[in-house]
Amino acid sequence: MPDLSISEKGKGLDNRPSSGKGGFLDIRIEKTERAIKQAFLTLRAKKPLEKIKVKDLCALACINKSTFYAHYQDIFALSTKMEQDLIEEILSGLPPLRGGDLRSNTDWMTQELFRAFARNLETVQVLFSGSRQGLLINQIEHGLRERIAAADPTFLEEPARGIVLSFCVHGCYYAFMNNNNSESQMDEKRLVALLGAIARATLNIEV
Repeated sequence: MPDLSISEKGKGLDNRPSSGKGGFLDIRIEKTERAIKQAFLTLRAKKPLEKIKVKDLCALACINKSTFYAHYQDIFALSTKMEQDLIEEILSGLPPLRGGDLRSNTDWMTQELFRAFARNLETVQVLFSGSRQGLLINQIEHGLRERIAAADPTFLEEPARGIVLSFCVHGCYYAFMNNNNSESQMDEKRLVALLGAIARATLNIEV
């Protein structure tokens, strides 16, 4: 079971109590927040999201139910927040991308995506299993589209670049996960090079 690997920056709810001075959270609230998230990851690694009960999480985190509800509306709100935090961490860990990278640096972009997934593998496998499996990659693609379009508005004018982005993001993710779950795994360095070469080859396809 992985330790809580999601960055603790900015994880607080807007309506949670603060310690007053400078708006910093009381250290006890930070400790409770970590306990809640770690307990959730432990349970989530064993059960589908729909089967996790607040009382079980509270017992594992050594808190009472009123404390949990002071932080989150329910289990689904907690799960959604942790998923969003992980997605933001993955996106923030990627180098800045421009629309032109989909033409000239497609292999580099694919390699960076692969490494971002690899850095967060254990938490991804826990949070985005079962009914949540398809959410991660769709949100990653959506976030990348927004970031690329903000840096390069011409990105939206060429549908082909959007298709290349979808191919790179989804192809990289599922190739990575399938290789990770395979009994005969390809060496990571070779796999990264192969994915980059495949992505680069898409640029030579004329339609």
